[in-house]
Amino acid sequence: MATSWRRIGQTPTIATAAPTTDGAGDRMVWVAQIFYYVFLMMVFIGQRPFATRTQDELVALAQDNDGSDLFKQALFIGFALLLTGVQIIRKQPLRYRFSFWPLAVMLAWCFVTCAWGADPFVSFKRAMQQLIVIYITFCALSLIGPQRLFDALRAALITSLLICWISLPLTAAAVHPPTESDKALIGAWRGFFFHKNIAGAVMALTFIVCGNAWIDRRKWYYALFAIMAFVFVVGTKSKTSMALSVGMLAISNIYRALSGNTQKRAILLLMLGFGMVGFLALYIAYQPTVERLFADPTAFTGRVSIWRVVFDYLADHPYLGAGFGGFWQVGAQSPAHDYLNQQFQMLTAHSHNGYLEIWVTTGPLGLLMLLLSFLALPAYWFLTGSTRENQHLMVPAFAIWVFVMYQNLLETSFFDKDRQVWVIFLAAVATAHATFKARPRPAWNRRHLARNEEAAHG
Repeated sequence: MATSWRRIGQTPTIATAAPTTDGAGDRMVWVAQIFYYVFLMMVFIGQRPFATRTQDELVALAQDNDGSDLFKQALFIGFALLLTGVQIIRKQPLRYRFSFWPLAVMLAWCFVTCAWGADPFVSFKRAMQQLIVIYITFCALSLIGPQRLFDALRAALITSLLICWISLPLTAAAVHPPTESDKALIGAWRGFFFHKNIAGAVMALTFIVCGNAWIDRRKWYYALFAIMAFVFVVGTKSKTSMALSVGMLAISNIYRALSGNTQKRAILLLMLGFGMVGFLALYIAYQPTVERLFADPTAFTGRVSIWRVVFDYLADHPYLGAGFGGFWQVGAQSPAHDYLNQQFQMLTAHSHNGYLEIWVTTGPLGLLMLLLSFLALPAYWFLTGSTRENQHLMVPAFAIWVFVMYQNLLETSFFDKDRQVWVIFLAAVATAHATFKARPRPAWNRRHLARNEEAAHG
């Protein structure tokens, strides 16, 4: 007798079912959430808040950023051990089981590429920083779940916003001083951050997160925080962050309105993809004009001349790359030194393009893994995983994802150790993946067809 399948409703996945916890288990969840919040604040503030900077210090910091900082190593390993200890003591089912294997495979490839770096030990230490930061993010997610993870992120962003505003009237170091060698930085707000572009990006993401929180919850203080964050972005004079912040808030609300329509979300994602392709097309079509504008070290940090260094190296080394974290600032043996075309590039610490940075350090295979892990797969999650029930998580995660995808066309944050934007991006991707896995799925039931029904249908 013939059978057919019919949909009988929706059933929760394993990840949806909330594990039962006793009082002690609930307390341990709060402990894990506090640990993660403190970790985020340590990443945001860093070890030198409000630090004064000379050009020599900038070069030294870039060269020393190789994972050798014993305090930072102890701090990150300590957080990883604390979260692991909480899970062991708690003895409760995980709220999230890691299955984002493309990220794990890419991280393993990063370690492999260390073998042929100019200084394999430096590359290995930088890769270990990545491993620990990624582990902390997903370990915290497994303990507290996506909602609490994102709540901790939002709280850390708001705390950073308040500290930055309070610091403006209290210390002159919250603004780039007249002694800056880069005159474009003078007078730009930076709060406790090391550079105005870092402050601009973090405050832009705060604006996006708080703006979406106000739309979801209609709490007046989220609107106030969003306004404060946007004003601070303007004060940083960070052009990229200023342009993206407004655009991403608008795009995220279009995405919110399309939460119940997969086809329209697909059109939105295609338009965003075409926007990134269009950026590259404009560069190719107007290359001479663009290069004259961007190559000036006083305009956009001379990005095109920096990109030329990368392309020249890739022309000579097209297959494997320079090794993870092994192209810029690896001492005198840095591969970039043989391809520099302007003096200011001696001070350059990254490619000012996240995609090029991964390409030049881990080769085309690494770039392919990056596009799969952080572009193709999240696009699928956001396309098929958003519902009206989970949009309070998926919408802000979507906005952060798009912001960082576009920002990496002009900045470098992918796999950039414990850089603030990278850690925020990891939290958003982890939230989106866990929420996608937990979405309700249709349940199907088999029923037998009567012979006459079978005959009637031919």
